[in-house]
Amino acid sequence: MADKLRVALLSDYPLTEDGTQTGGVISVTYALAHALARRDDIECHVVASADGVTETYRQVGDLHVHFAKRLALPRLLTDHLYDVPKLRRIIREIDPDIVHGEGQDRHGLAAVASGYPNVVTPHGVAFIEAGLQKGFLGPLKGWLMARNERLVFENSKDLIIISRYLPQIYGDLLQSNTHFIENPIDPAFFTLKREAVPTRLLFVGTVVPRKRVLDVVRAFTKLIEKRRNEGMESDSIELRIVGPVFGDEYETSVRNQVASSNLDKQITITGGVSQEQLVQEFQQAGMLLLASQEETAPQVIAQSLACGLPVVASKAGGVPYMVEHEKTAMLFEPGDIDDCAIQINRLLNDINLRETMSEHIVTEAQKRFHPDSIAAATVGVYRTITS
Repeated sequence: MADKLRVALLSDYPLTEDGTQTGGVISVTYALAHALARRDDIECHVVASADGVTETYRQVGDLHVHFAKRLALPRLLTDHLYDVPKLRRIIREIDPDIVHGEGQDRHGLAAVASGYPNVVTPHGVAFIEAGLQKGFLGPLKGWLMARNERLVFENSKDLIIISRYLPQIYGDLLQSNTHFIENPIDPAFFTLKREAVPTRLLFVGTVVPRKRVLDVVRAFTKLIEKRRNEGMESDSIELRIVGPVFGDEYETSVRNQVASSNLDKQITITGGVSQEQLVQEFQQAGMLLLASQEETAPQVIAQSLACGLPVVASKAGGVPYMVEHEKTAMLFEPGDIDDCAIQINRLLNDINLRETMSEHIVTEAQKRFHPDSIAAATVGVYRTITS
């Protein structure tokens, strides 16, 4: 057996092992960290800079988890002056063979500044997301996001690319060695025995403008109107919006849209849920809805593929690189709520299409997204870099 590698995996991580996870970087890290820790050739340390920290270290089986408490200030103001130096101190205490940063924020910045061999996995496209920032401080926040991203890319020698979309969108900005490995997901999705309610539609994600949750609600409203006008069953169709809400202006807009649709009895906004509850949502859903304006490699699609849940999604960013129209998903152009409603209706009306899609995607997902497969490929990158 090769020598055991000590890995410092820098990323967001749940404050408790049963903490809220609805996708994104935090779910990626959770799945990858536990898969790495299960291996005999890896000693895995997660290092997370987070709000609300009450413990600075815990051990879960063979996994070591370290927390750096953040200041109660906007993240983009404290990244360089406080968070990165604190993360670097913890890295030095661990003394790893390699540092792996997830994202282009403080964790990615700390990885490339650590002084150790390192690799970064970009999540999202910060320079595009920067342009979507709203409010009085939106332009400043966007500029800082894009600046952090440039610093990470300029100082990284190796990148793990989770989507073929990224080299296309970044172009010459990616000068590092690139290694293509898709995101892992919780193994529970691969063994999930679905008990689907065909008329239950599921959105999973944070309720933010980039996810276009308003479009999900509007498309659902059009779907119900269309079915009623055509004399088709509509009262049993429901929409569940699952994910963190922040009590801001956009959440208010979503709730107002639900109220004005007169479908509040058929639309449920759950807020954040535990990982166990999230798996149950996938177990009972009839299809997943995603109407985002920008995505790289959304976890919710990988989770849906793993458990055989049909997907209706916008052709945003990297989504068409993950799924194929009418084979593994039904796709529509971002913002086209009429076509979104049409694609939902097609799946509702065609049981053969749903079943064929489910059978195809489960076989494909095992190889692409299982955490043990992803961990094996990631360790290969680690050993290439450290050698």
